[in-house]
Amino acid sequence: MIEVEVHQQLRQLLRQSPEAVWPHQLTMARMVARGLRLGRSTLIQVPAGGQHRLSYLLPALMWPDATLLCAPAPVQAQILGEEIPWLQQTLQLHKPVLQKDRWPEPDFRGLLLVDPLDWLQARLRKDTSEVPTRIPLILDGAEDLEDWAYQALTVTLEASHWQQLRQIFPAEAEQLSQAQVNLALRLLRRPLCRCLLHADEQVHLDAALSLLVGHPGWLPDPWDQIRRRLRDPVSSWIWWAETDRETGRLTLHHSPTALHDRLAPIWATQPVVIIGEALDLDRQAATYRQRLGLPDLTPLRFASGESWSRSGEAELCLYLPRLPLPNNPLFRDHLLQELKKLIPQTQGFVAVLVSDRPLQAQVGAALAAEFGSRVRVNSLSPGERGILVCDWLHWLHHKASLPCPELLAIVTLPFPSVEDPRVAGRVHHLQRTQQDWFRQYLLPVAAAQLQRAVAPLRQNLHAGQDSSSPTRWVAILDSRIITRSYGVSLLNALGPTLRVEQRSQLFV
Repeated sequence: MIEVEVHQQLRQLLRQSPEAVWPHQLTMARMVARGLRLGRSTLIQVPAGGQHRLSYLLPALMWPDATLLCAPAPVQAQILGEEIPWLQQTLQLHKPVLQKDRWPEPDFRGLLLVDPLDWLQARLRKDTSEVPTRIPLILDGAEDLEDWAYQALTVTLEASHWQQLRQIFPAEAEQLSQAQVNLALRLLRRPLCRCLLHADEQVHLDAALSLLVGHPGWLPDPWDQIRRRLRDPVSSWIWWAETDRETGRLTLHHSPTALHDRLAPIWATQPVVIIGEALDLDRQAATYRQRLGLPDLTPLRFASGESWSRSGEAELCLYLPRLPLPNNPLFRDHLLQELKKLIPQTQGFVAVLVSDRPLQAQVGAALAAEFGSRVRVNSLSPGERGILVCDWLHWLHHKASLPCPELLAIVTLPFPSVEDPRVAGRVHHLQRTQQDWFRQYLLPVAAAQLQRAVAPLRQNLHAGQDSSSPTRWVAILDSRIITRSYGVSLLNALGPTLRVEQRSQLFV
């Protein structure tokens, strides 16, 4: 069986290359090989850092039939530049490996690397010419799968598309122009530049959409996509807008309120091995699977910190001061006082995560006045002793290329903001269907973000430190984690931690 062959080859490889050792390498490799042999789907949650890639690359290269690998561009670059050549040379593996946006030929039996967004769009179009069905799929980076799916399913209308529609319906050109202007004027009065359309704003858009419904012939995209969607129930899609007050530019987006019914048919077309960091609070990943419409599959989780906490190494140091809640007017002043006391105690890199734009600017300005040129805001090169003030998206996307922080200060818990129209649309959908929108959506997403944020510090602990190495620690300055009942779930998601109550204890 391929599981035995993979196990033997990997064990021999790890003996020769101890730097590639990860405690769960053999277990995960056997699970991936089993999924390929049986055609059974598997969901695997892994720690951050990419140490798990050997566990799926070796089975993919040893599997005799065609295999599809979807991974983000940076991961593909590393796989093609380093890991696959090393495996091919060391183990004399001769399976062809290609990187393309479509299937090369019907009888191709190699390993094809495809961008996840390209694969999703082809599947949603039901286009089997680009990538055939029934071929085993390994998808790495599943923590971003929801974002990829929403991106693939979102249709965008720019000003040029309105001009296109006026050319198709010249008799209604004046009516369409008036509807576009009225809609833009109403949305430019809204306080937020990104917002859901209200019913009175939707009326102006309906004037254009009514032309699509009655049009029997072919329409160019994106209008043809929208025409087909109008057949669906109204509640399954939302319209939201982005406005630029300086230029008066209006961009409309049409997005799904939920993904499960859109993605469920895709998973039925081929066996999948889905691999991601911190996908769910639960080992069975029931909430994550429900959101993405995943079928019954084999779940497996290697949680952050499990392996080395049992070996007696140091736990992650966690500082939880009791500050006013973030919606309290006193929060900002107390936050700045706490940061100005914490940062001088550190000698290395400091990262401060704050996504609220006004608060981020205030924190950046206050820390720059205190610590000078060490402070950078959303920078990619803050320096080894820099103080980086950034939003969550910046940190999660670039943490692998940034220094490991000696202090990671989390200003507010990373709950998705309902001011984001896409989040608001999902919450409204869950409310309409009488589901627990907080525990099924907001809480699991926040827990996953926390786990991914602290991953660099976990990796540093796992790598081991000598006595002269600085302690890596996390300060969560949002008191909801200790005053709300859901805080226990978030703390458990962080894995083994050493909690301290007083600031002075951190530096003993």
